Amino acid sequence: MLQDQQTEDAVKILVVDDEESAVEELVFALCAAGFKAVGAYSAAQGLESFLKDERIGVVVSDIRMPMQDGIGLLQRIRRCGDRGAACGFILMTGFPEVANAIAAIDLRVEKYLPKPFEPEEALAAAAAAVSNYRKAVGSANTRDLAVSTLRALLDAPTSAVAFPHRAKDKFGAADPEERDRQRTATLKSMLHSRKLRSELLPQEIFGDPAWFMLLELALIERSGKTTSVSGLSMSAHTSQATALRRIQDMVEADLIVRHEDSRDRRRSYVALSPNAHERLNRLLDRIAEEQSR
Repeated sequence: MLQDQQTEDAVKILVVDDEESAVEELVFALCAAGFKAVGAYSAAQGLESFLKDERIGVVVSDIRMPMQDGIGLLQRIRRCGDRGAACGFILMTGFPEVANAIAAIDLRVEKYLPKPFEPEEALAAAAAAVSNYRKAVGSANTRDLAVSTLRALLDAPTSAVAFPHRAKDKFGAADPEERDRQRTATLKSMLHSRKLRSELLPQEIFGDPAWFMLLELALIERSGKTTSVSGLSMSAHTSQATALRRIQDMVEADLIVRHEDSRDRRRSYVALSPNAHERLNRLLDRIAEEQSR
């Protein structure tokens, strides 16, 4: 197995191909460009390397290999916890096929490289994959804080406690339609402010994808529509790996529920849990009440 040649704190790129010369050439090119790279000569060896070395964050693999192909390797890696979900994957093939291209899309492959390809293509794809992996890992390190902050926001005291007389008069059961319209208007205002902020401030520092997706889902449901996991993740303005982890965090926190599409089990839909509805409504009422003071 090829040994790495760069600094210890860098993200490692694992190159997997049953052609030893192809592995050696690509590892050399990556190291020469400043990356940290190692090689493996089969899917089994590649999986073993990934499991043993937590610094591997990007895998460049050939598709056609004996015993197990690159698609199978990617499927195994994707099941390896948070790091497997965040791992950047680049597929190489000398036999481009539509089925493989579709599988690559479904498994969130960073780049699909038909052989032969120019070294610059592989280096550019590797750079993008490393960058995306760093962002995903950075977000994962703060996910517990993000979820606890989200739950704290949703646990804010109700307006009836903070402003008992005003809350009852303005949002009491006597006028539920007005209360619902006010909640929708507040949601739209919060989402609009967040979108403006994302245009002016770097999202890797000021992003809050879990909160944004929760608000987006609430507004979607208020419009009488539904959305899938992939649809909600695309609205998060972050990497798909990070968005999917945040969705899972919210499922575990009893804020979102998932259910499979009965007609297509590859698709899952998401909805706010009753718990999230109740907490979010309390928060929206309080915000509207404070703004009306």
